[in-house]
Amino acid sequence: MRVRGLALGGLALIISAAVGVVVAGPSSADEPVLAKSVGTQLPVQDLRAMELDEARGRLYFAQGAGSALPLVVTDLDGALQKKLTAVTGASDVVLSNDHQQVLVTQDYDRVTALDADTLEPSATYDAPKGACVYSAEPAGDKIVAAFLDCGLGTSGLLIWSAPGTTATVYTDGPNYHPIIAGAANGLLVAGDTGYSPVTTYVIDVSGATPTIVSRRENTGENLVDYAVSPDGTEVVETVGYPYEHHSYKLPDLSDATVYPSGVYPADAAWSGDSSTVAVGRSSTASNDADVLFYAKGSTTPTYAVDFRSSDELWKGTLLLNSTGTRAWAVTYDDTYQNVQLLHSFGPAHAPKAPITDIHVTAPTGSGKDKSTASVTVTWTSPYSRPGSSTNQQFLQLYATPAGSTARLIGNPELTSAGSFTATYALPRGTTTFTAHYKDFENWYPEATVTTTITR
Repeated sequence: MRVRGLALGGLALIISAAVGVVVAGPSSADEPVLAKSVGTQLPVQDLRAMELDEARGRLYFAQGAGSALPLVVTDLDGALQKKLTAVTGASDVVLSNDHQQVLVTQDYDRVTALDADTLEPSATYDAPKGACVYSAEPAGDKIVAAFLDCGLGTSGLLIWSAPGTTATVYTDGPNYHPIIAGAANGLLVAGDTGYSPVTTYVIDVSGATPTIVSRRENTGENLVDYAVSPDGTEVVETVGYPYEHHSYKLPDLSDATVYPSGVYPADAAWSGDSSTVAVGRSSTASNDADVLFYAKGSTTPTYAVDFRSSDELWKGTLLLNSTGTRAWAVTYDDTYQNVQLLHSFGPAHAPKAPITDIHVTAPTGSGKDKSTASVTVTWTSPYSRPGSSTNQQFLQLYATPAGSTARLIGNPELTSAGSFTATYALPRGTTTFTAHYKDFENWYPEATVTTTITR
């Protein structure tokens, strides 16, 4: 499962360090080179869940229950394809096991199945009164939803065998704030978030009556997510503590692999062929990995990507393709999550790398103004962004007459205005104007550009 954000309260110089990718050197021989990604703003106003439809070349984005915001469909690079204005108020979106339906959890009271080819509604799974559903998962031939208590007297799970049928209400497992992940063999992994320590359950929902197959207590604190391998043999748990991604064998929840990640675990995802697992981290520094790829069963990472210190991984958005060669994730860079940046990266797909693009010109006036230069610096990257001082970017503009020392004539912030102009009285002879940029975190490439004028 990809954990969902839930809110019930309101029911001409371009420099890069490599071809296409800016990288940092590994700190040891066992670590992969660190790729860097700046991301691309998504065509959404809010975000609660994201799903990959690799075969159709699509990404689906749910923008929140209780709203009029539509389900958004983009291509694999985040370019808008369609806004489904008839499908609003979505807190969750996930593909069915056969990839023929898109399951959308809507307005806390139903799961709607869309035909994955036409994106037209084809079936509805209604929740009983008093059960506020916020996420759904296919498990075998059943649809399972997690719900919160909105009058039913408890939280728990809803299980439908077919659309239009009455859901089985199941509360013998997680019944506070369930997090769920389904498997194609009819097993469901589930636990409660919101209190600790975590107890993890494996529940067989394939029969007429749900059955707990195994349970394991004390699997961590502050549950974030479960990710079940598509082959149904392993589940990776993301918790606030310990600071690593533990994996357990299915169905007995015995120890499998501990995938190293460090603080703070944020997400995990499997490739469609179960060969690769990606683990995500939050609150990382610049030049520190946000996502690491591992081969199943290995503790040595094969790929790593960095989103910079101010970009927080949006929990539940990490997704991998069928072969583990390309991944997707969304980050935000402000307290209110008003920015939704899509990153796409992997061994077979270079991310959108940070570049430094600055230019400087110094035309003179005419007549009595011909001895005055209008020195203009323009830029398209990087930009300052709202937030902490680490998001602010500045450059220095110098004038250096021949035979003299450089003089600072401007220190503009790189705002979205994209330009800065300073006037300079030209002495006789040649004057060189230099614009210099250096990121104190060494994340964006350093750049220097010059122009020379003779009076």
